[in-house]
Amino acid sequence: MIHSDEKVRQMARSLLPSKNREASRAARAHIHRAARKEVRQELALWLRCNDLDEDVPPCAPWEDAAIRRQVNWRQSGDKVKPFIRWATARTRHLPREHRRSHVRGLLPKSVIGEHALGHLERTPAFEDPVEAAWRNRYWLRQRQQRKGALLDRGEQARLLRALLLEPEGHRTFNRYLRERYTVTGTLNGESPANRKLAQVPSHRPLLGVHDVEPFLDSLQPNAWGSHFHTWGTLTPPLDWVRWFLQRFKAHRGHIPSVRAALEAEGLLRRVVTARPRKTHGR
Repeated sequence: MIHSDEKVRQMARSLLPSKNREASRAARAHIHRAARKEVRQELALWLRCNDLDEDVPPCAPWEDAAIRRQVNWRQSGDKVKPFIRWATARTRHLPREHRRSHVRGLLPKSVIGEHALGHLERTPAFEDPVEAAWRNRYWLRQRQQRKGALLDRGEQARLLRALLLEPEGHRTFNRYLRERYTVTGTLNGESPANRKLAQVPSHRPLLGVHDVEPFLDSLQPNAWGSHFHTWGTLTPPLDWVRWFLQRFKAHRGHIPSVRAALEAEGLLRRVVTARPRKTHGR
């Protein structure tokens, strides 16, 4: 049986072997590669318009969020249960506010020790109950907001009818669907694996008020009964419609605001209009 300093070092190093090392490196490289390609395409389109007075388009705004999700998934593969049980047993006799500092003194002063200490911050034996209550309240409020953002069929039909009454609403919605389908088809065509795993449904525009119910009937999940997501693809048209209608509802039906929000998130391309030329001598 190992005791003393050697036991502390062994427990700290036990967190390092993650089960997701190879897959995490491949996923991170894929995210950066897709972001660089999108940035090149956006800048090429911006330069082709020959209007340098316009702002630079948002270049891969989703990259940071994707990397954060990837880091969280990578850390979820660490073996933390033995270390947490050991640290809890070593500090059971101490007050809660002194336990973390005691474990910090036991662990080596290196990256390994800081990494191991980070896994104790939100465990029941080390976290402040007041901070845990505030965090749970925050996540409960976020879950309630997300639940309200999931539109049912009746609300989707009502928003689509209201959308058709707005100037440029019908044209903006169909252009949004057409661009999403084009981008997804291009990404799937570049990966042989995605061509087999995720077939993009055919593009279907919204024809008018008489087509609202048939249009919603055509938005079905995939064959597995849920919304698929694989590397290099986007979600099915059912989620595309929800994204648009959520922005339409949040901006109270103001189409220019909806269009600006979608362009800022990279879900809709910005249309650059040519400026009228000034006549010389006047």
